[in-house]
Amino acid sequence: MDYKTIPISSVTNAMRGKQILEKNGFSVQIQRSFHSQDNNGCGYRLLVKGDERRARELLKSAGLRLRDGERMR
Repeated sequence: MDYKTIPISSVTNAMRGKQILEKNGFSVQIQRSFHSQDNNGCGYRLLVKGDERRARELLKSAGLRLRDGERMR
């Protein structure tokens, strides 16, 4: 199974998201990402092994903000 990428707003939210997802049985890595296209500087992303839709639902229910335009909560 491949890792799915979920861009996230900050390192703090990435760490919170990793903890939430791991408690729910996901394998998660945090990776720094660079957004040269939109000049927003660097950010972070979660590399998630498992059901991406479920992972996003868990992050949403925790109130985390993703960087791909999907506003959480």
